[in-house]
Amino acid sequence: MSAITVTATVENSTGPLDVPRVRLNVTDTGSSPALFAATVTRLDPDGRVVPVRTNDGNPLVLTTSGTTRVGLLYDYEAPYQAPVTYSTMETPGSSSAAVTVAESKVWLIHPGVPELSMPISVASVGNRTRSISQGVFRPMGRRSPVVQTDGQRKSPEGTLELNTLTLAEAARFEALTDDAGVLLLNVPASFNWGLPTSYVALGDIEEGRLVDYAPEPRRLQNLPYIVVDRPAGGSQSERTFIDLLAQFSSLNAIRSAYPTLNAVLAGP
Repeated sequence: MSAITVTATVENSTGPLDVPRVRLNVTDTGSSPALFAATVTRLDPDGRVVPVRTNDGNPLVLTTSGTTRVGLLYDYEAPYQAPVTYSTMETPGSSSAAVTVAESKVWLIHPGVPELSMPISVASVGNRTRSISQGVFRPMGRRSPVVQTDGQRKSPEGTLELNTLTLAEAARFEALTDDAGVLLLNVPASFNWGLPTSYVALGDIEEGRLVDYAPEPRRLQNLPYIVVDRPAGGSQSERTFIDLLAQFSSLNAIRSAYPTLNAVLAGP
């Protein structure tokens, strides 16, 4: 029978824009049947089991290596400073050893293009609102109203203020938020902000100047957000230059198709 093991190794950030991640080596040593695909899952500290994102959102393809089938996957969405374990839907009883991404900065992670992700300097965390859809009816002859709701208070909404200190940092932030996709706000557990790691959809971003002086590069980014569910889909993190060269005949052809490095990373 199938016997899939997942070996998890933390690859911490070694540079200012090097995104922390967990390397996942997946091996199937079983037979009858031998598996050639697996859905890798992560068990978070709150007890939720979530699939690890692949390049196309489908199960990870395993390739034959001797008498086994192997695959490689990276998880950019593990919560910081919290132990997690990894398994597969095919063999849920087999789990990796617990690993912890020991990151000490807050990051905004782009699930679809992790290379666009960046650490952020949070200037302030504003109030959060949990709204509710309700109707208030005031029948004639009755003192108190009748209130009807849909039975579910909505996910939090709030505002973050971030500092960008250089024009290059402001440009990177603009690239990160340009496609208006859902981002992962990954807050280290030790911060105790009462603001858990969450997927967020950003509203209109307002950029302000810290000093009313044209050459001053520092900016204050005002980010209204709504907490949302984990987005579906894949991640371009698994695409390599080998993949690109299978589509394009030369580096010049790649340069013609993609004017910037961000465009290369974003695909398609």
